[in-house]
Amino acid sequence: MSHPADTLPGMEFTSRKARFGRPHADRLVDVHADINRSVLALFDLVTELDEPATLLDNSVTDMATWLAFDLGVEPKTARSWVRVAHSLAELPITREAFRSGAVSLDEVRILCRYASPDNEAALLALTRDRPVGELAGAVRDYLNIEQSRSQRKRETSWLEMRWNEDESALKLWGEIPGVDGLMVETALRRVACQAPLDEYTGLYRDPVERDGEALVQIASQAAAADADHDRSTLVVHFNGADLMSGNTSGMVGSQLVDRDELLRIACDPRLQPAIDDPSGMTVGVGRTTRKIPAWLRRLVDGRDEGCRFPGCGRTRWTHAHHIVHWARGGPTNLDNLVTLCGFHHRLVHRKGWEIRGNPNESPAFIDQWGTEYRPARSPFGSAPEGMLLDHLDYYLEYRLGRLATANSPP
Repeated sequence: MSHPADTLPGMEFTSRKARFGRPHADRLVDVHADINRSVLALFDLVTELDEPATLLDNSVTDMATWLAFDLGVEPKTARSWVRVAHSLAELPITREAFRSGAVSLDEVRILCRYASPDNEAALLALTRDRPVGELAGAVRDYLNIEQSRSQRKRETSWLEMRWNEDESALKLWGEIPGVDGLMVETALRRVACQAPLDEYTGLYRDPVERDGEALVQIASQAAAADADHDRSTLVVHFNGADLMSGNTSGMVGSQLVDRDELLRIACDPRLQPAIDDPSGMTVGVGRTTRKIPAWLRRLVDGRDEGCRFPGCGRTRWTHAHHIVHWARGGPTNLDNLVTLCGFHHRLVHRKGWEIRGNPNESPAFIDQWGTEYRPARSPFGSAPEGMLLDHLDYYLEYRLGRLATANSPP
């Protein structure tokens, strides 16, 4: 795929970090430029392959999903690559600066959010004397868009939710403007003021703690009032063997909930217990009905957490699919149901794909030619233990050779 930008005259860039006589700096910059050229070749391929027929041939719904699955990159990174790849196709000067190593991928990500063919040269000039951490702000100041961005924030509520690294706590942050913010504050403070005094000190606890508990209380009340039981019920999984031994801890999704916590929320009418055997099996309804009852669908959703097709993971507009079709004798049990998004559900039914294995573990997806769908990159070869032993054998031979040479007669 040719790009005129690669041959435009007068577009000669030299990295601002090199050619200053510092030891090895030129080498570092040259290798970085080589990396950029390789990344640019990948981006060219992304723009070439990102079209409906090619995506369908590779059983993916979008280019970012394809990159995440076959290359093993984070979905967020994959989406960023696709955005930058398409932007660079329209920005010849930025493309050449990246190819030469004059700007980094992190800088290009920022530039591609704002640049156009008319202003890209001016925005590139901003990278000369500013660290990458200040570049986005400098670009917004140059384009005079900060005011409109702030105005948009004042008019629109937004909230982001993310679990911390060990998935022990949910973090929330966002903005709720104007009267809506006052309404939320009033509701939280109203519920928080109903909290009892601390039983040990006889005093009210920290307002921050009470506000957090008030938000949980409001969410719990909303779930209890939701008429759609299928979407507002939490499924708590218990291991049958643990229950026999007196251990009453359970799992809600990937979160371990201990006995005291379960007792605290046990009065919530939207909790559903599920008893699992050692293999993870939960009771189904067998051949009595093809329709999946709400309680069983909740178990399927809780286990799969989205479309199970390799690399997909979509959580919206999903279907529960019978691996062995009910008309062919397949039961409506947890071990015969798997979650698929609409795209991959149609792929299975219309393209002759097959799902093999127990969905409680790691089912295999087999295409119409009998090949298992796996990442295209080669798997890691030898086991780490084998590699270590091979290295030790090589090192031993090397040391023996050195000793033999040192002790040989002159």
